Parts: sequence; C-alpha cells; structure tokens
Amino acid sequence: MGRAAIKDHENLLKVFVILLEYGAIKRSTINSWADSILASEDESEYEFIELSTATNGHDTTQILKKNSAEADPEITYRAVLGILYHMLQDGKVILKTVFEIATFISYEKSLTSDEQFLLYRFDEHVELNLNDVYETSQLFKTNFLDLLSIYKNFTLNNHNKWPDINENTKQNLNIRLEAVKKNYPY
Repeated sequence: MGRAAIKDHENLLKVFVILLEYGAIKRSTINSWADSILASEDESEYEFIELSTATNGHDTTQILKKNSAEADPEITYRAVLGILYHMLQDGKVILKTVFEIATFISYEKSLTSDEQFLLYRFDEHVELNLNDVYETSQLFKTNFLDLLSIYKNFTLNNHNKWPDINENTKQNLNIRLEAVKKNYPY
C-alpha cells in the first residue's frame, strides 16, 4: 500500500468527465471508483475524498475537470470510444448518446483526419436518415461498431495500461481505418 495521487489518474478522470456530461455513466460509478481508491491505499489525496462524497453532478464534474487538465487527449478520446464500444455491446448506453459523443470527439485535432471524418460522418448519416427502415439502421449500427471495435482494448478497468494500448492501436490504425472506409456504405 502507498499513497494514491490524483495526477496518476488524470486520463481516467477526463474520460469520466466526458461520459458523465453525456449521461453515459452515473455519478455513483465515479463515487464507487473513488471509494475503491480510498479503501486500497494507506493514504490518499483529498480529491479522492471529494469525489467519493460528491452529492451532485456539478460538483463531481468540477472536481474531475480540475484534476484532468493535463490529460492526454489522444489517449482519452480513444479510450472513450473503446469504453463506448463495450457499453453499446452490453446495452448500457443508447446509440444516440454514442453518436453524440462520437461527434464531439470528431473535432479533436489530436486524432487522425480519418478518425475525425468517420466519427463525424456516422452521426451525420443518422441525422439525415432518422426514418430509415430497421434493416438499414441495424447495418448502420454494425458498421459503427466495426469502427469502435478498433478501440475495444480500452476499458475502464485497465486505465493504467491506456498509454500502451494507445501505442498498439496506432501501429495498425491506418490499415484498420481503411477497412472501415472501404465498407463505408454511406
């Protein structure tokens, strides 16, 4: 056991901010995470206590933002996409929420232009085709999941490995994105 430092978790905190702001996770998830840090360490920084005891979303978001200002955007946005992939597969988030977050991420300049383009175009297709038949919607969801599957190695439980996962993801990213673009029916 040692001393937990909030700075060691800044990428995860940034991911929490994004997911919380879009309603993809609940504040209680963050409270529970902070509780687990407090229980596993002899000593912890005060910010963990603040997160553990925060009683509203605004306070939680402010604490998270304050402590994630130096987070790596490339890692955090790819991590969000991976986490959304798993949440969507498990039915823990609706497709519309995932598209909203993906559109937000599509403007992130630290991602490749192909990543930005694909994330933006999927949302644009949904906006233009709200009355699609069920089969078209399912195909669209499948193609979007193919894109998100590129990031599936990112989970909330392995946040300490995100820098390594990001480096591994970047190694064959262009090839995987080309495959998604090739099957892009829109």
